[in-house]
Amino acid sequence: MYKNSGVRGEIKWEKVRKSAGQINLCLNILKYLLSSPCTFHAIAVSKAPYNKWHKDEENAFFTTYNLLLRQSSKGLHANCKVYIDQKSTKYPKQDEVMQIITNHMLAKLPTSSKIEHVNMENSKLHWGLQAVDIITGAVNSGYHLYFNPQAQMQDAKKIAISRMAAILGWDQLAYDTMPNDMFNIWHFPVQTTAIPATRAIIPNYTVPLLTREEFEQLTGT
Repeated sequence: MYKNSGVRGEIKWEKVRKSAGQINLCLNILKYLLSSPCTFHAIAVSKAPYNKWHKDEENAFFTTYNLLLRQSSKGLHANCKVYIDQKSTKYPKQDEVMQIITNHMLAKLPTSSKIEHVNMENSKLHWGLQAVDIITGAVNSGYHLYFNPQAQMQDAKKIAISRMAAILGWDQLAYDTMPNDMFNIWHFPVQTTAIPATRAIIPNYTVPLLTREEFEQLTGT
């Protein structure tokens, strides 16, 4: 998929700008995810009602990360290894703290799951982190368009978001999900649940890839 995409270097959502190949890479990654044994989990945080975010953004970020790890691992009943994209933090042992806090959370649940390893990795060397960057970036941009339909954004990203939503069986990429084994988005805090709605995932693998001619027609290039 990477070789056919025309993308050079690291795969990142930020690079989806100006070609059908870049859009098709996004579509292929999502289709592959939905048809594989993998599961995607994301937490969409509404910053306005989340008071902690306004007091200490870094602390709030990692708190929601811990909640995401707890939610995504509790049903696995397994020892989990966690790889995080490198992030500059005030505390150099933040990955160790995440492991400890998440395991405390899991210990309170009826699960045997345990986080046995957390490490920040160079995403340039990790295909999984690059795939996550693509899907998370698309979801984040989908919410951005929902709240501000006139937002300035590259046409390629808008096309990718629209077709990725269609692959999920949605009309837009801005919903939280019913529990499933393929693709999950949770809204946080809880008062933001079902805004704009909660939807089931109904994969549509027939959503076509984009030809160069179609891209030129859609973008006017």
